[in-house]
Formats: sequence, C-alpha cells, structure tokens
Amino acid sequence: MKVFVNSFMAALLMLCAGVQGKPLVADSGYAAQALNNCKTDLRYLNQVIGWQVKWPRQWQGIIANGPDTAGEAIKTWSQAPAAFKVAIETLGAGISSKETAPRAVVIRVQQQVRDLLSDLTLANSKYRFNQVEHKNAALWNALIKDEIVPAVSALEKFLDKEYLPAASIAPGLSKLKGGAACFADAVTWWTTLSLSSDEIEAIGRRFLKESQEQLLATGKPGDTVAHILKDLRAETQVNQTGAKDLIVISEKALARAHDKTLMSFSKQITKEIVVSEMPKYLQGSAPAGYYGKAQGKAPARYIINPSRPNERRLMAEVIAFHEGLPGHHLWSTYPREQASTGYNSGILEGWALYSEYLADEMNLYSSIYDRQGMIAKHLWAASRLIVEPGIHLRGWSRKQAIDFMLENTVMSRTEIEIEVDRYIAMPGQSLSYILGADVILSERIRAREIIGDTFDIAAFHDVILKPGVRPLPQVRADIRAWVQREQEIKPI
Repeated sequence: MKVFVNSFMAALLMLCAGVQGKPLVADSGYAAQALNNCKTDLRYLNQVIGWQVKWPRQWQGIIANGPDTAGEAIKTWSQAPAAFKVAIETLGAGISSKETAPRAVVIRVQQQVRDLLSDLTLANSKYRFNQVEHKNAALWNALIKDEIVPAVSALEKFLDKEYLPAASIAPGLSKLKGGAACFADAVTWWTTLSLSSDEIEAIGRRFLKESQEQLLATGKPGDTVAHILKDLRAETQVNQTGAKDLIVISEKALARAHDKTLMSFSKQITKEIVVSEMPKYLQGSAPAGYYGKAQGKAPARYIINPSRPNERRLMAEVIAFHEGLPGHHLWSTYPREQASTGYNSGILEGWALYSEYLADEMNLYSSIYDRQGMIAKHLWAASRLIVEPGIHLRGWSRKQAIDFMLENTVMSRTEIEIEVDRYIAMPGQSLSYILGADVILSERIRAREIIGDTFDIAAFHDVILKPGVRPLPQVRADIRAWVQREQEIKPI
C-alpha cells in the first residue's frame, strides 16, 4: 500500500541528480551520505534512490527537452560507462572486504537494472530520440546503444554472477563492526534528532497504541484491533479498484484539500499538481507514490504506483494528502520570501505525516473507510520505530520484521516486503516521518495549552512553513519563541 515513502522521493532524486562539473558516480546517491562512517556497500546499492532510479528520470528529461539542448547532456553522460566500470570495481572490493550489501537489497537492485536494460534496448525506447536526423539526437542514441547499454549489461551480469552469491545474509547493521554507532549516526543524519534506540521504540509504541485506539473507535461494539485489521486486509483483496480508479480518487482528494486550504493556512496554494503514473519498471520495488516538484513549465506531480490497485485503495486518500495537499506540495509551493532549499527528512517527512492528521481535522477524508486508511497508515509508520532498531540493532531477521508488520498493520505481505527491504537499505530514513510529526504535534499541544483560546492554527503553521527546511530542534525552538511572543502580547 508507502508509502517510501519514501515517500521524500522527488527531493532526494533531485539532490541525487548530479552536480554539473562533478563526475558521475553510480551509487546510492544522497542516501550514501547517511552511511559515510559505515563500512557497508549500502553506500553503493539502493533500490529506492540508487542510480538505476534517478538516472533514467534524467534521461527522460533530456528526451522531453528535445535534441536542441542535448549537447551538454551528451558530454555529461559520456562519463556513464566509466562510472559503471568503477561501480563494478568498488563492489568487487566490497566482496573481498566482506562489506557486501544485504541480499534482499541486491536482489531488488539487480531486478531494476535488468528491467532498465530491457527498456533501454526496446526499438521505441523512451530513452532515445525519434528525430534521428538531428546531430544531437544521433549522438545521444549512439551513446545509449553503443556505450551505456553494454556498460549497464556488464554491471547486471556482475551483480548476478559474482556479487549476489557473495551478498550478506544478515539484513541489518548489527553484524558490522561499529554497527550500533553507524545506525545512531544514520538516524541523526536523517532526522536531525539524537535519540537512543529505547527512546525511538518508546515513541513508536506510543503512536502504535494511540492508532490502535483510534481504529477501535471506528469499529462496532465488541470489535478488536485484530478483527478490524483482518477485515480491512480481506477487503483489500476483493475490492475491484483499478489503476484509473486510484488516480480519480487521488485527484478528487487533492481538489477537496485545495478548496479547504484556508481553513488551516494563511495563504492559498495556487500552483498546480497533477496525478501521473509511475514508470512501470519501478513499480515492483517502489512505494505507493512520491512527489515530483514542478520542472520548468510542467506542473508538480503526485507520481502514483498503480500496481496492485485493490491493495492501495485503502490508503489512496491519505497518501494523496501526504504527497500533495496539505503535505509535500503545500510545503514545496508555500509562499516564502526566500525559496526553501536543501533536504532534511525530519521536517519534510514529519510535515507530510503531520498533514495526514491535519487532513482529518479539516474533514478531508470522504468516508469512515478512508479514515481507517489514515489510521492504518499511522500503524505502519509507528511500526517502523520498532522494526528498524530490531533489524539494525537487535539482530532481527528479515522474516521477524515482516511478521511484526503483518501482525500490526493492514499491509499485504508483498507491500511489507518492499517496506522492510527499504528499511534495510536506508537505515534511519523511515524513522523521520513519525519523529518529525511527533515534534510538530507535541509542540502544537503545548502551544494550545499555553496560549489558550487565542491560539491560531494558521499562525502556528506559518511558524513552521515560512523559514523552510531546517533541523527539527530549530523547528521546536522557533515554535517556542512564537509561543513566548504570543504570551507577551496576550491581553490580560
């Protein structure tokens, strides 16, 4: 059903796009930075935002812009074959030093590379120009066919024949020397918070309990959480939702959110967002959807994963609110004096998850079933705070992590496997959703208690939104400074 999660996908993919003048590196991109102090090939293999996910998006952008502007791109991407050669050498060294990535991650990356290779070699490939009479088009097409395809093929064969057989069986960091410190550093890098594993798990269990109580409140007298989860999971298997239905549901949800923006915000969001389908080769290993910022004249996009639409129906509305309004799209397009730059998962994903609660307060969910979808998603997000420390610190197997989520969420086994493999690939990232939302929700409760009846939700949101991206401790400090000012001007 993600998220990714990532849901964070678009921001990360943009950051991973490569900086002009710097050599191309076929690695895990932005996610590798969280593991700088760790001896693991997760720095180079990542099924969520690795090169095999980010580079094809850029290649499609080159084709969309036309051959007239492809000259610089040809120069840049002529480095790709060398980058793939370096990747093979680097991963080969990982085999020798026993720093291989977990097998679950390698399998997913290899399948994506194999599927990408298939797309690159199609006669009508979306990565090649049709206007072959243009010089740049001919040069680009030759680069893809004669250099990039053979290099990608060599990497795929290396992963299949040499790397996968040597890949680590252990899914987490717990078997690595310094694995606990590596995990703590990664959590802080992603969330900007310094929390112990006990504190993280305690927050997860608190949100799990609160969400279970909310779910019970939607049921009938005598219902149990387990019974409601069982019924919801059964319904996801039999409903007749199609891919186009998912898109329509998401579009209607975003339209409702747009119309009610001024209920909770001081400014109306005017920039367009459209719903579009995720590329097929990503669907098998990708979350339910992600946000794509506006590029040039093109509108922003909520990029939805239309595979298994019957399973995704339950969370269709909540994920639309998370990725669109009042979530990522509102954050990205909120009027500011200075553009918000940089990436910080703690505030960006924390805001998006907070927006799911806010959508409930704004009466945006169209039915009890869709509210249950929201609660089910919060069970999922809370579970991560127990599962990630389990995998990376407590020596949990992949099966233990899957079983925990089967017991505590509505998600299908297929979706849970995708999610667990994401947590394996990106230690700490999935924790940023609940931990970021917890900062906002906790500070809002405190602000209401102190300010009282004059508390203004739109002003509260401005305090969070206007300064843009910054660490969560700074967000907390900004809110408390605003509360102090409100106290000083409050009439006696």
